[in-house]
Amino acid sequence: MPGPLDGITILDLTIYQNGPWGTVLLSDMGAEIIKIEDPVNGDPGRNLTPAGSGHKRRVNTYFQTMNRNKRSVTLNLKSEQGKAIFFKLVEAVDVVTQNFRVGVVERLGVDFEACRKRNPRIIYASVSGFGSKGPDARDGVYDILGQARGGIMSLLSVNDPGIVYRSAGGLADQMGAFTLAYGVLLAIVARERTGIGQHVEISQLGGQMILQALAINGYLLNGELPMPRADQASNPLFDIYRCGDDRWIALGCIQSDRHWDDVCEVMGLGRLRDDPKFVDHAARLQNCKELKAILGEAFESRGRDEWLGLLKPRAVLCTPVQGYDDLAVDPQVIANEYLTEIDHPTLGKLKQVGVPVKLSETPGAARSAAPEFGEHTEEVLLEHGYSWEEIASFRDQAVV
Repeated sequence: MPGPLDGITILDLTIYQNGPWGTVLLSDMGAEIIKIEDPVNGDPGRNLTPAGSGHKRRVNTYFQTMNRNKRSVTLNLKSEQGKAIFFKLVEAVDVVTQNFRVGVVERLGVDFEACRKRNPRIIYASVSGFGSKGPDARDGVYDILGQARGGIMSLLSVNDPGIVYRSAGGLADQMGAFTLAYGVLLAIVARERTGIGQHVEISQLGGQMILQALAINGYLLNGELPMPRADQASNPLFDIYRCGDDRWIALGCIQSDRHWDDVCEVMGLGRLRDDPKFVDHAARLQNCKELKAILGEAFESRGRDEWLGLLKPRAVLCTPVQGYDDLAVDPQVIANEYLTEIDHPTLGKLKQVGVPVKLSETPGAARSAAPEFGEHTEEVLLEHGYSWEEIASFRDQAVV
């Protein structure tokens, strides 16, 4: 069945992660992505080795993740002929995406205004580090800088004496990508209604702000900052505990009074049920540290799966704390098809994260592996009216 974005074509100039993952999200829903790469260097993500991966990796995880479903075209945007080809493609597509530093596309002459002259319906999405205005607008950004500037690094370090960078797979990059996809979708809907294209601007800093809106608004509205340490007053039934097999369990009983009796009974802590220090939510909050220690000792008496088997039938909200090795075989992940396999011409079947948004009539799908460098240059140029002789000339002139 067709995806919801079938018929939408995106000219993708983005590199690395926050732009490319945003266009992957759109491609999973049917959009055609023509990835434009410099003929000499290509997307730097092609040669990126994630920390700790070693030199014997079989698959470039980074590039395969960030560029599935796409077609690769090499094009020298610094040449006049390269720009002419670019604008011919612009006339035929729906969206252009780019994540160069602020000011670069203007210097190249491929900015929004230049594209709109060729195609008034064009949607042009620009991704920056910290927004297009302000004193740091032209600064470059990578995930570590996005997490640092946007506050999440401080939030994720609340239990450490200092600040710690926990990359979380590129949290700032990934959130920037979601914001990009969201912005492009809004512009597509608006164009369907008005017939007018527009410039979409998003940034890693903006993405971090909306990701943390609840916590940031807690400060803006009431002057509240995140708790500096997890052992300060909190709900002991809304926490994580180490079990007897050194695996961890998470409790999510935010309305703790509803679950207190069941927790006490299942865990053999009936003596605590009517203890004035723990009798209700407010009392447990007041004596949080003491109760956490009691619960922690009790959880160490059994393995995690045994505890889950006892607590879940009583409707106590709980779940295992999982690693990626657990997710890969999690029956819930598998049942909901959150993983998928993609055929690669030389590497065989590549298992990876699939499409978690399920649409009954126009479902999305991960369709193809990331392209080889420039794999589709001739194919795309032929589709847009160029001859084999012209393409050969372009290669001779280092245009493609």
